[in-house]
Amino acid sequence: MPGPGRVAAEPERREAGAFLSARCLRSLVTSRERRVDETQIQGQDQDQSRTVVFDRDEYTCQHCGQAGEDTSLRARSVDDVAAAGTGTDHNTPPESGHSSTFATVCVSCAAILDGETAIKPEELEELEGAEGAERFQGTDEPTDADAGATTTSEQLFTLVRETTQKQGETVSDVASFASLTTTLPAKIADAGVANNERKESNESNPTTALAETAQEFVATRRSLLLAIASVDQRLTRLDELEYDAPAATDDTRPGELTPALAAFLETATELQETLRELVSLAEQVTAGLGRCHGCFGGLSESEIPATPTACPTCGRTSAETSKWQQSGADSPTVDFERLFSAINETLQEASATTERLTDRTTALATELVEAQ
Repeated sequence: MPGPGRVAAEPERREAGAFLSARCLRSLVTSRERRVDETQIQGQDQDQSRTVVFDRDEYTCQHCGQAGEDTSLRARSVDDVAAAGTGTDHNTPPESGHSSTFATVCVSCAAILDGETAIKPEELEELEGAEGAERFQGTDEPTDADAGATTTSEQLFTLVRETTQKQGETVSDVASFASLTTTLPAKIADAGVANNERKESNESNPTTALAETAQEFVATRRSLLLAIASVDQRLTRLDELEYDAPAATDDTRPGELTPALAAFLETATELQETLRELVSLAEQVTAGLGRCHGCFGGLSESEIPATPTACPTCGRTSAETSKWQQSGADSPTVDFERLFSAINETLQEASATTERLTDRTTALATELVEAQ
């Protein structure tokens, strides 16, 4: 698997005629995934809607991996969660939309995604006392007890550590996702050849490999959007906390962010933007292949659309690919070499930002430890 700073070599490209039609591609999905992903949630009973999503995800939180029952799980729209600041009511059940839009999350992760808390209950155990834990809980209205309340260096150290750990895991997962994305053109081409030649299906059949890759791409994208949004909420809570700095200096007054904490938040936020850009580039790859980034369904029964197109299966609008179109081509064709190069450069940017973040995290940790 390539490291965070690089992606796999560009796979060999085949003639466009070898690509599968939208109808053929949909037929590659396994019966279990087809039953779930082709089920339109719109118009269904709310409990039935949740069951469709929970069943596909095997009643397991797609962010932390915790298994649960109906009462301890929630269905979240990954597109709404990813669109921070939209004001979407995330507690609304999936009454409309395609099931591929939603992901299963546990109650604890849902609380983080909804901005109700910055840290999970099991992580709170490391904080000293319930009073300290409450500093990280969101409330609708501030209470008298909240007035003037500050976060100690020990509590802040715990939250920073958990945030950097989650973000580090997300960086690694995004790098793997980028590598997976670069395999899509060759696998679609191989599946098209196999379909055109009517080869007998077996375990090594390219169509089987494509179906598995398509499912992995869709599921990984959902979990990555949850992970990125979770780190966003943790960083927001860090920015809002009243930190009881050890001493005021010329650069900071009591209640203000110290330079070390401000530098950490700035760099961590910059890294978040880079991770979102990598997911966006992956979505542009699928659009260039004529596939939906949300459900991997075909966007058209004929040629690959030249402009953003609504997916006939899930209704999402495909990504814009005009930046990567090859000039002089008879039909819309994406220059995957340039697109993969952009992914590689963005991964290198993420790697460089991660190194700077490590330095700033170390400086902040030193400050917090010395203050304890």
